[in-house]
Amino acid sequence: MDTRSWIRLVLAVLCVISAVASASAQDEVIRVDTALVNLHVVVKDRQGQRIRGLEKEDFDVYEDGVRQEITHFVAEERPLRLVLLFDVSVSMEAVLPGIKQEAVALVNTLRPDDTINIVSFASAVQKPSGWLNRSQAIYVISNVAPEPHAKPLPASIGQNGYRIGDTNTYLYEAFEYLFNNFKANNDRLAVVMFSDGVDTAAGRAMPNITRRAHEIGREAIRQAQESWALVYPVRYKTEQAIGNLPTTARRPFPSVIRVGSPPDDPGRELFQKIAVASGGEIFEWTTREDLKSAVRNALADLRSQYAIAYRPPRLKDDKRFRHIKVRVKQPNLIVRTREGYFYDR
Repeated sequence: MDTRSWIRLVLAVLCVISAVASASAQDEVIRVDTALVNLHVVVKDRQGQRIRGLEKEDFDVYEDGVRQEITHFVAEERPLRLVLLFDVSVSMEAVLPGIKQEAVALVNTLRPDDTINIVSFASAVQKPSGWLNRSQAIYVISNVAPEPHAKPLPASIGQNGYRIGDTNTYLYEAFEYLFNNFKANNDRLAVVMFSDGVDTAAGRAMPNITRRAHEIGREAIRQAQESWALVYPVRYKTEQAIGNLPTTARRPFPSVIRVGSPPDDPGRELFQKIAVASGGEIFEWTTREDLKSAVRNALADLRSQYAIAYRPPRLKDDKRFRHIKVRVKQPNLIVRTREGYFYDR
């Protein structure tokens, strides 16, 4: 090949590279300018029944009180990325086998194009399983085990026994890990979390419990507002008490009674707020039948969502939290979606 041919070839290559770079730059601009707010909306009647069959024209969307134009609307099911998060601390050990069985039942109802990620936590978050199909997920769930801990010792003649309390539930760190490592883009990402919702990492001193709830727990709420993942806590209503036990009062018999009641747990309120901030819902259970119902309700919620999107207005103060309200024009219907989002473009 002579010199002129080489020059022509080099110029042609440079033109192609320039065109590709220009197209990439344009794509980047389009992706930013046409960013959408994607909402997953559940509609129920006053009796709690989920309502299907609504159309785009049945909905109004407001951002900070200003009505927005709905640009995209989908009422059909779409592929789901589902994270199953297991609390394997001391307080959940006795009920974990039943939880695993119901989690397997949930996985068996998923569609072939759904994917599942398995995560467990106690004093630390275990490495996620990665995205799995149904059969792979069932195998991983079967191997979920309680975090190792010292065993209780029954009292015997000449030897005092002791019980084992739950001090290995780092609930807030589990939420932080969740929101930092699982991001929802334009797909559906949901988390079903099996836990009693009680964080025990601060011990039994109420000042430490309250401080931890405010410092770390509040940050988890902010992350839920920033995340686009839906969170569905399936909360075991444990009788576990937090804080120091009430003081004793002597009786004329050789026994004592406790005066007062255990303090309220600030973590339980945070558990609820995280679910609400994400657009999910908390389901509580005490019996096995309650657990089955809770899992069915979480799945039914995910299967009855409307996908609604709109283009957010550009404002000077882009970093602030923007509140969202979705209304249905038909009477006596209740709408649930996320509270809002932080615009960060």
